[in-house]
Amino acid sequence: MRYARNRLYIQEEEQEAIKNIPILFAGCGIGSNIAECALRFGFENITIVDGDTIELSNLNRQNYTEENISQSKAESLYNRLKSINPEAKINFHYEFITEENLDKIISNQKIIINA
Repeated sequence: MRYARNRLYIQEEEQEAIKNIPILFAGCGIGSNIAECALRFGFENITIVDGDTIELSNLNRQNYTEENISQSKAESLYNRLKSINPEAKINFHYEFITEENLDKIISNQKIIINA
């Protein structure tokens, strides 16, 4: 019954459909907030890509804590999301998207959010 309250605004069939839609978060700064909202809404097939690390100046607007400073944004967000829903299929890549890896990273994604 993880998503029972979502029935106020989406149907059960819609909830089941979004569960498996592959969604990519490229950039885990502001994207960290969006990713958590997406997971809590029911997206459970998430890929996270970011080659940056967390700095103190990120904490006022990104979904990290002081314990995360100097850690990979992608891995920290992965750990946070898995702590919310350990059953979700979540992958992370600690790298920036470049021309060389773009096709590999975005293949099979249905939704891409670059934040």
